[in-house]
Amino acid sequence: MPENSPDPLLICISGGDGSGKSTQVAALEKQLTDRGIHTATATIWDPFTDPFVAERLPFRTREDVFAYVRILGPGARGYFLFHWMRLAFDRALAHSPNILLINAYWYKYFATEIAHGADPKTLRACTQGFPTPHHTFYLRITPETALSRKHDRSDYESGYGDERTFIEFQRRSLRTLDELADELSWTPLDATLPPDDITDAILESLGPVRR
Repeated sequence: MPENSPDPLLICISGGDGSGKSTQVAALEKQLTDRGIHTATATIWDPFTDPFVAERLPFRTREDVFAYVRILGPGARGYFLFHWMRLAFDRALAHSPNILLINAYWYKYFATEIAHGADPKTLRACTQGFPTPHHTFYLRITPETALSRKHDRSDYESGYGDERTFIEFQRRSLRTLDELADELSWTPLDATLPPDDITDAILESLGPVRR
């Protein structure tokens, strides 16, 4: 990122469900903020924590959202999730950060909707308005390990089924993420490593972070 750049450095933490994305975003935000770097984060659930947005929403809880998206087909659900992710992204940009950490981004919801049966070409066209991150770190995990970590898995990420369905569904979703990782040259990381080690690896990969 050029010194005194008006545009933030975009860093995405990608990966399947249960890979530790939120843990890494929180850890990186603290590390970078402690270094005096103005850092913001963006996750799809931010509309609930942004008072200006939250008071205008027809939903009050995550459960309300999950209930709504369950009645949608893969196409309509993809549009809905992309618009929520873009809303969170734009609201985070409004804080004029030097670094913006993005949790999952459109990548996760694209992969999940493909696993639900969406048409890849049609859905991919809807993502063209999202800026490409400068760095994307891919937390790799098996569906079996993800299941062992997910004590509150949603029906959405389970393929609307039981534990066996979760594993099969996650396998399909991860296949799409693997394809995106190859296409977009993401940096792969072993999500089973201790969280602090993963954070250190990301920071080392970024090198000196300048304003």
